[in-house]
Amino acid sequence: MLLPKTLTALALAAFPFFYLREVVAGALRIAWDVFHPRPRLRPVLVRVPLPDLPDTKKLLLANLVTMTPGTLAVDLIHRDSVLLVHSLYDAHRPERLITHIQTRYLPIVTRLPV
Repeated sequence: MLLPKTLTALALAAFPFFYLREVVAGALRIAWDVFHPRPRLRPVLVRVPLPDLPDTKKLLLANLVTMTPGTLAVDLIHRDSVLLVHSLYDAHRPERLITHIQTRYLPIVTRLPV
């Protein structure tokens, strides 16, 4: 069984690689649309439900979403524990964006020692 400190160390070690992948994937997707004659832009505004997290982790999540190319955290609604996110893509499948944030970003952010 891994100790909590070990999990924190693993999360810290994995975070740069995870986030670098997210930034590069977002940048390549936008670059493709810039140079492509018919961009695949499908803007959407979604509400991403968040678990009960400390405010610092919610703020960190909102900043990570904003710094990822193609997405922007518009608002953090504390009373509903919801992150309002604008994306340049995924209007045809907004649940895909919600699932991506909840399954990829949240597990890493919850383990970070913030």
